[in-house]
Amino acid sequence: MSQHYNRFLKLLERWPVDQSKIGRDLGQYLRDQLKAVLGGTNIIAVKDERLIKQYQSLENIVNDVHLRAHPRSLSSTATGLSGEHCREVLSSEFLEHLNKKGVFEK
Repeated sequence: MSQHYNRFLKLLERWPVDQSKIGRDLGQYLRDQLKAVLGGTNIIAVKDERLIKQYQSLENIVNDVHLRAHPRSLSSTATGLSGEHCREVLSSEFLEHLNKKGVFEK
């Protein structure tokens, strides 16, 4: 099982943590899940085939396999915003600003 743990660790080294999404970042979530699944006492309960499939899927994301196979022709999103603008809008700082303004109140 330690071989899986080491493979996942190497993969996560290439997966950045977005500091603008504290508590909501996928990279941090994956790290927390790795500790919960492979770092605890329940290692025996983990199925090898399932771990291998999950690892391969995450590796495809990290390596941009699908992005390269299906490149985007537009630089905007469905909202009309650029990727950078979407990152700014989804940041914890911006969401906190909206919350202070009362945007999310019912």
